[in-house]
Amino acid sequence: MNSAILSNEVQQFINDNLASDIHKVLLKKSPFTEVTSKELVEQIESKSKAKQKLPTWFETKNIFYPNKLNLSQTSSEKSAHYKSNLVKGKTLVDITAGLGIDAYAFSKKINKVIHVEKNEELSAIAQHNFIQLGATNIEFISTDGIWFLKNNPQSFDWIYLDPSRRDKNNKKVYYLSDCEPNIIEHLDFLFTKSNNILIKTGPLLDLNNGLKQLRNVKEIHILAIGNDVKEVLWLLNKNYSEEPLIKTINFKNEIEQFFQFHFNQERSAISNYSRPLIFLYEPNAAILKSGSFEYVGRYYNLKKLHSNSHLYTSDELISFPGRVFKILNVLDYSKKSLKKINTSKANITTRNFPDSVEKIRKKLHLKDGGSSYLFFTTDKNQKLIVINCTQIFE
Repeated sequence: MNSAILSNEVQQFINDNLASDIHKVLLKKSPFTEVTSKELVEQIESKSKAKQKLPTWFETKNIFYPNKLNLSQTSSEKSAHYKSNLVKGKTLVDITAGLGIDAYAFSKKINKVIHVEKNEELSAIAQHNFIQLGATNIEFISTDGIWFLKNNPQSFDWIYLDPSRRDKNNKKVYYLSDCEPNIIEHLDFLFTKSNNILIKTGPLLDLNNGLKQLRNVKEIHILAIGNDVKEVLWLLNKNYSEEPLIKTINFKNEIEQFFQFHFNQERSAISNYSRPLIFLYEPNAAILKSGSFEYVGRYYNLKKLHSNSHLYTSDELISFPGRVFKILNVLDYSKKSLKKINTSKANITTRNFPDSVEKIRKKLHLKDGGSSYLFFTTDKNQKLIVINCTQIFE
């Protein structure tokens, strides 16, 4: 951590160049003797990304930023705030703390947070930043998280960990047993240090696979921002042995879409099928990730178009956690019918359909965008159809 970056002159240069071409900055000689052009670019790039992802950090003076790769692997401030509402108590240890976005959020709800990070530079950066942010109830330990727990007699109200999803060769891994630390290997030990464990995993981890490897899972939270699943949270309680509650959350602008269920509700739900009616509903990405394809339709009293399409319809407009459309007309997927699509631009979605979006665009000579929405799918009679819609709300 180069403290010269925190000088008033360097900080002013960074702020003045947030909208500059970073390649030009990189190619020019640094105007500062103790700070290289590469370091300046790293700060400019990371601070620019922080404007949306970490607004509190962005608006606070003298924040030191890690490189953009480390920043991309951190939680967003919005998701960290969500996680903080899942915990309560006096003590929490974050054993993979990194830049400390989650630890900072936890410090607002927990009396004492211990930030454990084996990367000494990241630990130093987090400690400096928390001073700027005014966080005073966080202790910093630079060591391996599991080693810390094994050599500390204390127990904690909560253990939080976000295992690294990259192997020693920096390649992405997707199974819990391949992550670092290996939660599966250490789970019994972790439960000797706390009754409550909160685990963050990537959006690609299959829920059934996670449930097979973990135990005592009380809740699973699927968190999406802007209809893009960002993380899956696993809340484990040592004394819990029932079926977990699945909670889905999608933050879309100022709208918060929530939906929850138990797997037994999904297993027992029976869908009713229908041709497309007046309105069309597409569940948000968090619900689709959860696998609630039958219960969500039953819960909202909607008809399903096909068992594998995961699109729903109704005659009456309802509030729904996803995109909602007014159906203009329904066409057969044939050359004759497709000539009725009188537009040069359209937003195309395929669900349970043999052709890709790219192939359809080439076939129909349609550009992306505009106000037309076309859903290419299969109906309850196994017929390929095109649903022409206008969006009501998202």
